[in-house]
Amino acid sequence: MGVNIFTTDHPLAAQSSGFNWKKHPVLSFSRNAVVLGLVFTPGTLVTLYRFVTGDIGAEPTPFPKPWLALVIGLAFSFVFSVVLAVMVLSAFHLLIRFFRLLCERNF
Repeated sequence: MGVNIFTTDHPLAAQSSGFNWKKHPVLSFSRNAVVLGLVFTPGTLVTLYRFVTGDIGAEPTPFPKPWLALVIGLAFSFVFSVVLAVMVLSAFHLLIRFFRLLCERNF
């Protein structure tokens, strides 16, 4: 395979991505945590909504200002999701390290 003549940058001269774990570990971890937090946010928001509205009786309006409640719920859900994503990513990287050590000892 040759180099595409229509590209302006050579693949070896291009800068590495911020998601590259080996070259930028802290930046990669933080970006992955934010992206995974964005993925977890809708589920966390639905769970938070069900938790909050689970004990509401026959009130006509459980949220007097629904847009304010939605914005506060989204912010809380995103922060909680990012914390959850940091824990999931940490566990994932510890498992990867554990299995690499395990494979090195066996071979």
